Amino acid sequence: MSKETLKILVAGSVQGNFKQLCTRVNNVNSKSGPFHLLLIPGQVIGDDVETWLGLRDGSFKLDVPTYILGATKQAHSPYFSHIVDGEVTENVTYLGRRGVYTTTNGLSIAYISGVYGDGMSNEPHCYTETDLNILQAQSSVLNGIDILITSQWPSDVLRYVKKPEFPVPDGIPQLSHLANTIKPRYHFVSGPYYERLPYRNHKILHEKATYCTRFISLGCAGNKTKSKWLYAFNYVPMKHVTDEELRKQPLETTENPYIEVEKEKNKEEDKKQQHFYSVGDKRKMTTAPGGTDGREKKKESCWFCLKSPNVEKHLVISVGGSMYLALAKGALRNDHVMIVPTNHIKCQQFLESSQQDDVEKFKRALRTLNRTSKKSTTVFFERSLSTSHMQIQAVPVPRYSVNDIKDVFYTFADKYNLEVQEIPADEDWKEMVPPGCDYFIAEFENQDKLVFLCSQKVRFPLQFGREVLASEELLNMPRRVSWKECKISKEQEEHDVKQFRKSFIEFDPFKVDDSDSDSD
Repeated sequence: MSKETLKILVAGSVQGNFKQLCTRVNNVNSKSGPFHLLLIPGQVIGDDVETWLGLRDGSFKLDVPTYILGATKQAHSPYFSHIVDGEVTENVTYLGRRGVYTTTNGLSIAYISGVYGDGMSNEPHCYTETDLNILQAQSSVLNGIDILITSQWPSDVLRYVKKPEFPVPDGIPQLSHLANTIKPRYHFVSGPYYERLPYRNHKILHEKATYCTRFISLGCAGNKTKSKWLYAFNYVPMKHVTDEELRKQPLETTENPYIEVEKEKNKEEDKKQQHFYSVGDKRKMTTAPGGTDGREKKKESCWFCLKSPNVEKHLVISVGGSMYLALAKGALRNDHVMIVPTNHIKCQQFLESSQQDDVEKFKRALRTLNRTSKKSTTVFFERSLSTSHMQIQAVPVPRYSVNDIKDVFYTFADKYNLEVQEIPADEDWKEMVPPGCDYFIAEFENQDKLVFLCSQKVRFPLQFGREVLASEELLNMPRRVSWKECKISKEQEEHDVKQFRKSFIEFDPFKVDDSDSDSD
């Protein structure tokens, strides 16, 4: 066995049967171990909460480091709310609501606790679309997920295989989408014992070959039917396996079972998008009471128009000409800023030459600041898709050359099957973008650019720029892909703005020279 090989145990659920769990796990560990970890994706607390309290008080002890998920019932939620730093008791860790946990051995474990709510549920034992999107974003910056654990089954997982004789749990389509997106090598759930044939994560002859996924459901500890509830296996984390080894497909590998679920999801999203555009067209033709048309109402409510009552002016660092510089909301770093038009302009394609000149002034100042004061190269990026007001993000990236950063963008482009055009600094990138076509653009220290055109054939990931920069290869901030996960208090934002303004003042192309002002 190689030094990278891990010995892993997985139990389906416990439901308070800690005596049976501890006895079995400790015996297996004594005879066949030592095991590196035990994962429990299912319900841990039973109807008699005294056994849970006994686990916390040390009445039951596990010899293997154990990782559990949270409550699947509302009544059990309070027992998880007061856990500090995930520590339940010795050798037992509560992973949390959702996230990706990476062990010191390089094993990546994606997890989501509880049961699916209705998308708007605030119940602590429920997860929502937002939780799933955040987990998806956190997973996307890693080079693959080793293990996914969920308490519930995904829907349609039995497509392309013989149906089992027992009743199958109702599956969750949102979990099917999650599994299909993050592509774990193993997906463990709780329920009746069932091992599915492995399924491939690529379309033969249409996509680059990649590894397959194994789906395994495990029963409850000490169940009366004596169905399998503890699973042991040896595993080498993906980061230690060659691409050639990963791509090997067992003979019984099936097609991806989630294809139809994905088609239905895409149809629903297309309907929503069509409704959005239909409503948008109507607003353009309709005049609101008082003579204000829909577009003017949109400007008044815009979060970025400087005259809007909704703009968070405490984030503004500098105002000059037709643009202003602001701290990014949910910034990747405390020096992550944005160049934004003072008036309502969708994207750079609609800028006049004088407005583009103001953008370039801010860019030059930021490059100089980051290069001289922070020993960093500056990456600018803008996405016109799903936004109504232009925001050019500016993020300092230390130590890396332009080519290194470009390579990471290309890697992520391959991952999402995106077409990219590289535009040299002396060429006009706007000529490459057809009228009315949404785009993503990244610009580097030497003013070279990568342009991605958003087509209907491939869905463009909205967090693409943050995913690339937060990746292990660059800033190594996998938990900061979603801006919503990076929110800070208004007081902290004000402090960060003050600090940035202090460092930026000597480079600010629009600063007011005190000598030019009259004092009476």
